[in-house]
Amino acid sequence: MEAVGSTSYPPTRGPVERPVYGPDIKELPNEVVMRSRLRFFAKLVQTILLRPITTTVTLAFRTVKLLTWALPKAAIYKVSGYHSKASAYLENEYLKTVKAVRDILFIPSVAKRAFKDMVATREEVPDDIPPISREGYLQVEYTTPFEPFSSYLHGAHHFEVIKPKHITEFAAASDADLNTVMASHIFKPGVMAINFGSPNVATFVTEREKDGSVQTVKVDAKSLKRADMTYHETNGKIQSGVFLIPTNLPDEALDRFKKAAEDMHNAKRSDITCVNTNCRVLEKAGFSIEGVAMDEVVFPGTLMEHLLFRNVIYTDSKGNKHKVYFDILNTTEYKLEEYFEKVDTAVVGTRLRHRRRSADTEEKMKARGVAAKELIAEEKKRLKEAEEALVVDRREDSKRRKVTVSVPSCLGNAAAYYWGRHPVFEVDLSDKQDEIRGVFDKLVSEVGKEETPKLKPFPQEHPSTVTRVKRDLFFSGPMIRFLRRHMMGRVDTLYLHTQDFFKHLESAEGERFNYVLLDDKVVMARVHANGRKDEELPRKVSDWVLSKHALLADRKEIYCSGEMWYDKTTKSFQMNDDSGTYLPTFERVQLVTQLANEIFDAAKYEFSFEAVKKEEDVEIEKGAEIE
Repeated sequence: MEAVGSTSYPPTRGPVERPVYGPDIKELPNEVVMRSRLRFFAKLVQTILLRPITTTVTLAFRTVKLLTWALPKAAIYKVSGYHSKASAYLENEYLKTVKAVRDILFIPSVAKRAFKDMVATREEVPDDIPPISREGYLQVEYTTPFEPFSSYLHGAHHFEVIKPKHITEFAAASDADLNTVMASHIFKPGVMAINFGSPNVATFVTEREKDGSVQTVKVDAKSLKRADMTYHETNGKIQSGVFLIPTNLPDEALDRFKKAAEDMHNAKRSDITCVNTNCRVLEKAGFSIEGVAMDEVVFPGTLMEHLLFRNVIYTDSKGNKHKVYFDILNTTEYKLEEYFEKVDTAVVGTRLRHRRRSADTEEKMKARGVAAKELIAEEKKRLKEAEEALVVDRREDSKRRKVTVSVPSCLGNAAAYYWGRHPVFEVDLSDKQDEIRGVFDKLVSEVGKEETPKLKPFPQEHPSTVTRVKRDLFFSGPMIRFLRRHMMGRVDTLYLHTQDFFKHLESAEGERFNYVLLDDKVVMARVHANGRKDEELPRKVSDWVLSKHALLADRKEIYCSGEMWYDKTTKSFQMNDDSGTYLPTFERVQLVTQLANEIFDAAKYEFSFEAVKKEEDVEIEKGAEIE
């Protein structure tokens, strides 16, 4: 596998968002370049001195486990009648061992890439074509969660990921292991996208048919030179996976891509992988990646990292260069990192997958085809019903707000392997400080002297033993500084329109966030960051600790705190006063929702913020009514 990484320029913090230098960015470009060189020098040293040791230890562990534990366990499954489970478990352990061997073999190429990135210079590419809005190429509702994606050389960054609604995966008729979606239901005509399936990669375009429907035409290439590349129609079907959609191409780009694909189709070209073939087509169509020879890119994970962390350039027919930006769209149930881990495993298991496919029967293929037709018909009906519910985009009259997403330190990233990831989100409200202060000053003047504008942490005069332990141990000043330092080693910065911010919150689908409102920002973290309430004890503990209000506020005084979640039945973001650290009143929550509706002009976007009482208070009120 080729080494991957970043050359010496600031990475894109989300494929559509452009790097911004101004009052919020303290470093100058030259300082960023110097830090980048130092980082790659450190990675070079680490690759040479430490990576051989860690990968060798991993291989030894995997080999011993495969021979001494995995084989007997698979045998017990098989004797017990769980034949499929036995095969899947043994195959998974085998592939993990193969990946450990591969990691050792590719250490020289990783070191070579780190050195090249350390000494590379940035090419100044004109950034002169504005990206189109998502509504310009999508025809479905969607949400936009922030998800991390990391590479060995570059580290982790968060990206906005588009998750289309009402879209169903269905098994491909030709291969039971491949899931497909109707790209023609997602995209409008005139769109180009790079599709990362598991593990197949295909670049395709959408075209309008005479009857008004959308057709998809893709580059279809086979790995291991099994067949010539073809460029053909797919009747709207594309492998389910992750899609990168270039959003700022000149008008000529689609025609050039089509011609390049048709030329290579006629030339009957075959390559070692489908990734390599698609890269050659893109290169012939005018695309390039700074610091990378596209005809040498072989694996899907490598291509994905190059496209996310490097400058992608389109050179038009007149020789003019333009910087290209991408949106990320995900049609699978997996998050970005989970999905590409699955893709990486599928790459290693290519031979096994081909063997299973050759054992497939005609009857099973026909059955999958019939099932797919039924699912597609249901999806069409569902999309038609949802069409009227599409939220109108008002991007042009909404304000962009600075949103930062925490990225853990090296130590925090290692701990996240066991604890899970716990990103902290901060929404900048520095332009509303006077307005926020005024609202709570007014509250104090109305209520009386016993109320103060801001709330202090752990305000109890006679705290319980549990509260004292929380205050003086778990959430003491030194402990909070330690946790914040490694939870928030640095931050990724995005500038989101109001509707994008709403779509992100909506993507949590009812899961709760803890929030704190400070002078100039609101800070949030998901209460169950690892996604499940029935998760293992270490992750439950980390969810509890790393989303607490004291940690989010850095033990500072705040205006309000509690929980927030999206209620899809009322299309509202509901907020309560559930915070044992600050003990806010329900009146404060009502003021916060009033401010939120005004600040975000929520009425325009068919959303609202509503104050609700926490469950204990509701139960107490019900009990009082009964008495």
